Amino acid sequence: MYLSLAAIRFLLSLPAALAVGLLLLPRLIGEDSGRFKPAVAALALARALFGFALLYVTARAIFPADRPIEFDTLWEFTVNTSVGNAWIGTQLIAFLFAALAAARLFVASDLLDQVTLWVGVVLIAVVSVTGHAIDDGLPRWTQVSFLLHTAAGLTWLGGLLGLVWWMFTARGKPPEVAARLAERWSFIAKVAMAIVAVSGCAIAWENVGSIPNLLATPYGRMLTLKLVFLCAVLLAALALARYITRRPEGEFNVRWYSKVGAGESVFALALLSIAGYIAVITPASHETSLYWPLPFRLSYIATWGQNPAMFSSIWWWGIAAVVLAIMAALIWWTPSTRQYRLYATPAISAAAAISLAVSFATEAYTDTYDDPTQDYTAESVARGLSHFQEYCIGCHGAQGEGNGPLAKDLKNQQGLPVQPADLTAPHVGTHTIGDIFHWLTHGGQSGVMPAFGEQLDVDDRWDVINFLLMMSYSNRARFMSPQPMIQWLIAPDFALIDPEENATSLFKLRGVPTLVSFARCGSSNGDLTARAASVKIAHEAAKAAGVNQVTIYDAACPQEAKGREVVHPKAVETAYSVINRYPNETPSEEIEEAHFLVDRSGYIRARFRTFAPDDGNPQKLSGLAAELAREPLIEISLHSH
Repeated sequence: MYLSLAAIRFLLSLPAALAVGLLLLPRLIGEDSGRFKPAVAALALARALFGFALLYVTARAIFPADRPIEFDTLWEFTVNTSVGNAWIGTQLIAFLFAALAAARLFVASDLLDQVTLWVGVVLIAVVSVTGHAIDDGLPRWTQVSFLLHTAAGLTWLGGLLGLVWWMFTARGKPPEVAARLAERWSFIAKVAMAIVAVSGCAIAWENVGSIPNLLATPYGRMLTLKLVFLCAVLLAALALARYITRRPEGEFNVRWYSKVGAGESVFALALLSIAGYIAVITPASHETSLYWPLPFRLSYIATWGQNPAMFSSIWWWGIAAVVLAIMAALIWWTPSTRQYRLYATPAISAAAAISLAVSFATEAYTDTYDDPTQDYTAESVARGLSHFQEYCIGCHGAQGEGNGPLAKDLKNQQGLPVQPADLTAPHVGTHTIGDIFHWLTHGGQSGVMPAFGEQLDVDDRWDVINFLLMMSYSNRARFMSPQPMIQWLIAPDFALIDPEENATSLFKLRGVPTLVSFARCGSSNGDLTARAASVKIAHEAAKAAGVNQVTIYDAACPQEAKGREVVHPKAVETAYSVINRYPNETPSEEIEEAHFLVDRSGYIRARFRTFAPDDGNPQKLSGLAAELAREPLIEISLHSH
């Protein structure tokens, strides 16, 4: 079905683009466009008629395969959906364009020609609203980028095809006329391609999201292929531009120019076909199952970021890169070797770039850049803890430090002792979550850790990873205090009920700092009177500081001290207990009392153990809240992390 949609979009865009090109080119040299009028009218009518095929194929792609597409069904789809409404708008413009193009057959008017041209440009621009640009979730600047990208790209394509048509049919035209048209079109093409490049980067930023996604997703791979064809187009355009600037005065080789332009047009049509396919498939940034095709990836954190030993393989590759770069520079600038620089310098520079890349290379798997199917929530962390306790603590230990009861007896296939990984150590951050998913699915690198693909389904494995992410913070979290810290500890999201009884979540409170408070006022541990007083002071301090407060209190805590309450309190307490660690204290899944200050972006920035009138914590909370409120808001994705 994607291929059908892509084919229809190709047939939809091409006639309109060519019609715009044939309208534009004669105006560049003040030529009578009479010989192109029938073609423009036919192309405009074809565009309008192909629009009905687009509606049918779009509906067929959305409706279940066993549901027949009848007129009433199609009408309801058209008038009651945003996709259908977008189609109605574009189709009205298409028929207006066709009517204007037909009127030009009978009326000779410069004003009519101008209006027809601009309606055609609008028509090719709004092709995008029947694709990804219709997504209301996209930022406004991205939606505008779609319109600019499509308008500029199709104007360039139509003008290029029209130019080739003009050149092949320009019998009897003086060479200077052809040269003038080529020069003026070259300027239009440069402006159009500049708009295409800028708007394309904006679209890729939103729809691709990362460099790895260019290779790990169908969308990204098609975009990469599109860039390859674009390079071919630019090389042909460069050849034409060089010819225009260097041609002898009074001469213009129309035949040669037409052939090179025709070659450029072939690559341009390939670009259009790929663009039509990209417009209907899932954007790379929305994919969760990513296939990484290479056995390595480039990472500073996993290589140079680990402070490798001097003259390790990483160092040798880095040294080789520097030496090769110096050699390339010397060959380029040394007079006695300049005769070789056109060949030797690029070759040695490429070798330097490869050596540098190898120094940043680390092992990768097909799952390395997979996105989680489970968001980073307290509920997911709690489920992951349960799975970890069932399958992992035997080797990794209850706290994930690699000291489980089975750890001392583990050996690899060669009979050598293997120490289970310390999952709280800094090295955990050198791996992607996709790497961890791969090991959970297929077994660890050492060959000792078994595969859990049969015991845990996909969602369960991502729950375990969410727990491991939380646990990886636990060692640093032991020293958390009421002091502002750098933003490194993301607060797991959780569902809660607001005072109006509307379902919401911690994540939706972002924009204002939030105090997440835990207390067991009915516990047998500690001074319960002091604890009840502490939660009252915390509540008043949060209120005075102007921050939200979410409370996970038991029934014995004072009712007047409660803030927003959570939907699954036990899961939230379990998740946050993972980072509620203190030096020289045994960790517990129960939190007697703790107050976590979450900044307006969603990072945990401070922790208060208790509040008392004379400990200064209310004043510290107020000062921190004021400081955090002045910080910029950072967008955090709880899905791709």
